[in-house]
Amino acid sequence: MAKDMTPQEAEEFVRPLLSEKRYAHTLRVARTAEELAYRHGIDPARARLAGLLHDAARDMGGAELLRLAGEWKLPVDGWEKENPKLLHGPVAAEMARRRLGLTDEEVLDAIRVHTTGAAGMGPLALALYVADKIEPGRDYPSVGRLRKLAEGDLAAAAAESLRTAISYNEKRGRRTHPASVEALRWLEREAGGVEEP
Repeated sequence: MAKDMTPQEAEEFVRPLLSEKRYAHTLRVARTAEELAYRHGIDPARARLAGLLHDAARDMGGAELLRLAGEWKLPVDGWEKENPKLLHGPVAAEMARRRLGLTDEEVLDAIRVHTTGAAGMGPLALALYVADKIEPGRDYPSVGRLRKLAEGDLAAAAAESLRTAISYNEKRGRRTHPASVEALRWLEREAGGVEEP
């Protein structure tokens, strides 16, 4: 973790960057990530920090996200060019590294992949990914099931969330980001997120 970085410092950093609605969401994600961390034997302070910083770049415009990604030499492919909001995780992680001096690679990785997920996500990244989907302000048909799954198994909850998102996209004729497809395959194969029969 960065030198003596506290949740208060992270909150002070993100507060001016976010709308009221996004800030409220951020606080709920941080609290949910911390609760999941306690439940699953993950460092709750690091989970809270990741939650506070995960959407630091979410309210930026697409042009600004693309500009910063280019300036900081972050990977940008056709997906991100078509939908620059996908860059808000990687840009937020790089902001935390460059502007706050955050050096905790697990926290940075959790922030980086929280939107699409990624194969090989560690426990902290899984906690943040799931917290972002189930925080108390979320209200969609399958959120109750995800919350129940998250109590016992973060991989199962993440896999179910990805399956739901992929199915939603397919029904609407939309493509799913390859990182999400790879994350689901990995979760089902390696991390216990086996699809129920």
